[in-house]
Amino acid sequence: MKIHNDGLQGTNRLETGKTQATPPTTGAGNLKGQTVSGHDGDTVQISGISQHLAEANALDEKQRENRVAALAAQYSKGQYQVNAAALSQKLVSNSIGAGESGVK
Repeated sequence: MKIHNDGLQGTNRLETGKTQATPPTTGAGNLKGQTVSGHDGDTVQISGISQHLAEANALDEKQRENRVAALAAQYSKGQYQVNAAALSQKLVSNSIGAGESGVK
């Protein structure tokens, strides 16, 4: 197998330390990220989306913790009542949905 690398930057013996430039991305959906520059002018840009996702997950986790605490308080006071019909409908619905998608 022969690889043709004519005209590619970084394929010449004198250019092995260089990388091809990547234009910065722009758009309405971009979140502010972090850019780190190397000693040879190389840069790496890390999207801020990972920070945004971590914050959203932390918020969801806090909401779940609050809901579990509220349910535990109701249960400890003997005030927690299970709606058996709604529970059974959800169980059957989830079970049918999982069977259709192939998820077990």
